Amino acid sequence: MIFPFVVIESKISARKQFTVAEGCQPTHALFYLKKGNFVMEIEGKTENLRAGDCVILPDYVPFRRSILEPLEFVYIKFAYNKNCPYSLNMPYGKVSFKDNARFSASISAIETLIASDELLSAAYREHLLLDILFQIHFEQNPHGISCENRVCRDKTVNSATEYIEQNIGNKILIADVCRAAGTNASTLNFKFRRELNMSIGEFIACERMKKAKRLLLGTTYNISEIAARCGYENVYYFSNAFKKQQGVSPSEYLRNYREEKS
Repeated sequence: MIFPFVVIESKISARKQFTVAEGCQPTHALFYLKKGNFVMEIEGKTENLRAGDCVILPDYVPFRRSILEPLEFVYIKFAYNKNCPYSLNMPYGKVSFKDNARFSASISAIETLIASDELLSAAYREHLLLDILFQIHFEQNPHGISCENRVCRDKTVNSATEYIEQNIGNKILIADVCRAAGTNASTLNFKFRRELNMSIGEFIACERMKKAKRLLLGTTYNISEIAARCGYENVYYFSNAFKKQQGVSPSEYLRNYREEKS
């Protein structure tokens, strides 16, 4: 079984000040605060984090943070595994768990293994992190995974999807995607359907929707701002596209999420 994330680094750290107070993570990271207090702003949302909180920082999303009380925390860097046939949708910022006992057991076990260089310990640490990430995903997406499912081993398709992901907030022309991938529309569409079981246009729509859901759940942007940041021409078109794929409007989707969390 191939899993959606791989662990890059795990450690327990202490800080009086952050080395990087403003910028971006080059990879995803999980923070579990053992002691202390800090404030973080990401995508327009400000949160005050305290001991016992768990925080997810996504890759390449700008943030600002400052320490109010000296910190001690578990820090785990992880990255998407491009060989995995599916992906997990991760939120930004503070995350909570319905099964808090399960999370506490997993993070405690990670702490006990974090200093070990043994291969078996490293494998178990990765297993425990994956368990935490699966909890986060399925609490947000109780019916599983939809258009995020994809297998992609073709270099041309990878080049195209990377271009799309980097430009998802802008108008994307198929000609520009083909230019980035070094091929023509006919060949690229054929490869998208073979590798991902969808057309280029369907993939772009899925990527826009993934970003829209992340912004809905993880920021304070209004619907108009989210539509613009996800590359939709207007709110009406965005709302129709969202309801067609999710079965509910953007505001209903957010309300349902908040009700499930309460």
